Amino acid sequence: MGQAWTHATAMLGANRELVIIIAGLFLFLPQFALAVFVPEAMNPAPPPAGDPSDVQAVIDASMGAMTAQYSKYGWLFLGITLFQTLGTLALLTLLTDTSRPTVGEAIKLGARGLLPYIGAAIIMALGAAVVIGVPIGLLSTLGGPAVAIAVLIAFPLIIYIAIKFSLYTAVIAIEREYNPINALKRSWQLTKGNSFRLLLFLFLLFLALGVVSLVLTLVTGTIFAALGGTIEQIGNGFIAALMSAVLGAVFLAVFAAIHAQLSGEQADKNVQDVFE
Repeated sequence: MGQAWTHATAMLGANRELVIIIAGLFLFLPQFALAVFVPEAMNPAPPPAGDPSDVQAVIDASMGAMTAQYSKYGWLFLGITLFQTLGTLALLTLLTDTSRPTVGEAIKLGARGLLPYIGAAIIMALGAAVVIGVPIGLLSTLGGPAVAIAVLIAFPLIIYIAIKFSLYTAVIAIEREYNPINALKRSWQLTKGNSFRLLLFLFLLFLALGVVSLVLTLVTGTIFAALGGTIEQIGNGFIAALMSAVLGAVFLAVFAAIHAQLSGEQADKNVQDVFE
């Protein structure tokens, strides 16, 4: 864990000016603009209250609220997601390409990986729907305790698949693997035998950075709440977008470091060193 973190922070430090430009443009700016100009998209109305003991009713209400939100703002979310994905691929390229590309060159290389990324995401989603969604859906139709059992079964399976394919973005951006199926296969290969360690590492990192982010958000949120009005809206949107950009850049650097360790000669000798 220490080695991966050290490598990640070194990459960020060596490229901090360019990282700030790309993260600011692709990760910070879209979310901040959304919070300022379309705040209702960031804060959807909660689903109608119901009996919390009725699991199916709670799921149906939540799904209904989510469907209504995406039917109204789906085009906006899709556009921002694609834009931020381009920035993600460009940032991974920038952090790892030894030829020291410019921002423009990194963006061009990131653009080449955009369609393969989308293709891999679709393949992964369809595969998960068939392997997990269909059996769990059939089990849920039984109602009662079967619904809770289905959720308990689905959750660890989804986590496992997410970990196994967690490096496919890095494979596309760093290895220039533009075949989406091969990118997924490569991610599965890199994480083989290390899924639990990778899950633990990412969980601990997420927990540590999440606590820092939560504390900062609570402190600044209290200050902005005292000011109220437009200042509160803009201030909270700024902090949320800033934390999203910072955490996004950090996690991308971590994934780049993990990819470097698991795909290099050191990974062949002792992959466990990554998580020490």
